[in-house]
Amino acid sequence: MILFTRHCSAPNETRYVSESLASGHTEGDGPFTRMASRMLSERTAGARVLLTPSGTHALELAALTLDVGPQDEVVLPSYTFSSTANAFALRGARLRWADVDPHTFSMEAPQLEAALTPRTTVVVTMPYGGVSQDTERIARMCAARGIRLVEDAAHALFATTSGKPLGSFGQLSALSFHRSKNVSCGEGGALLITDPALAVRAEILREKGTDRSRFLRGEVDKYTWQEAGSSWLLADVLAAVLAAQLEHAEESQRHRMALWNRYHERLVDQQGRLGLQLQATPEGTQHPAHLFALRLPAHVNRAALIQRMAGDQVRVASHYEPLHLSPLQARVRAEGETTPGLPETEALAPRLLRLPLHGGMSLEDVDHASAALIRGIEQGARGS
Repeated sequence: MILFTRHCSAPNETRYVSESLASGHTEGDGPFTRMASRMLSERTAGARVLLTPSGTHALELAALTLDVGPQDEVVLPSYTFSSTANAFALRGARLRWADVDPHTFSMEAPQLEAALTPRTTVVVTMPYGGVSQDTERIARMCAARGIRLVEDAAHALFATTSGKPLGSFGQLSALSFHRSKNVSCGEGGALLITDPALAVRAEILREKGTDRSRFLRGEVDKYTWQEAGSSWLLADVLAAVLAAQLEHAEESQRHRMALWNRYHERLVDQQGRLGLQLQATPEGTQHPAHLFALRLPAHVNRAALIQRMAGDQVRVASHYEPLHLSPLQARVRAEGETTPGLPETEALAPRLLRLPLHGGMSLEDVDHASAALIRGIEQGARGS
């Protein structure tokens, strides 16, 4: 069976974990945290890095650092994971949903422009699969309007647009190191900070609302409770896994790109015949080979196709259900308020399919998965 995703160990993982356990410093902000943070900063244009227990925690820390509250209107794509919205909903913000581009599957500048109002104070991007052609333009739009920009870059480590890494355009950005990501420590995340004015506050909030980090660096003679915060530190023993993964990233990324390119070679010429649409990678962007996504033709029963491919020993998956159509949004929507119409999101969600892509796969696995997809669509068209 070709698994949909799996954690693929890096060469030094076991050694680094053993060193962390032997050191006695398994809690947060230890030597492996510093090592992983340095490597991440180098890959994200020098952003300040605060490791967190998950990408969800990084988003929550971003919302708290910006002091988001009921006075704020936050614009974000509906086609994203619930954590993107939860971080701001938990602060009482009013959420305003944006559609996605039909080719990149991400909220681009035209979709954002259609969703902005004079009340908007925060914009959150989520480049699907690490693909976005307009993040630089979105950053300029936000700066011109005095809007804070947060990037949910959970898919986007190693992705670039306009020559810059995604995660380096917003004042704050969130990364994820969940098992399904290119670089993984099981569960983990990071807050990236490009605005120095926010760095001190984010560090205090992450450290239970105290200036303990400054105390440990010898910058103050004692640490005290400064703000209402929480504990958003990644255990150093997990940072040891992350550091090993980041050390191995060049090789693992080469392999993932080879797998992605093989899928593209096998399927790009089948689009017209089968009615498929592969996710676009516009000129000036570099995807990170995080996932391989495609839109199925309208006549294909996706659930039946998933079952047929499982019978062919290939695990595939759908993805997000639109957040603006979720049961939660139906409950919190103001009386008399109508559901926003997001036609591209609503057309994409029931037809999107992701193929397996992880470091444990071979090129032959890609060939098998591609053939299973083609065969499954053809069988569905014949009603067999």
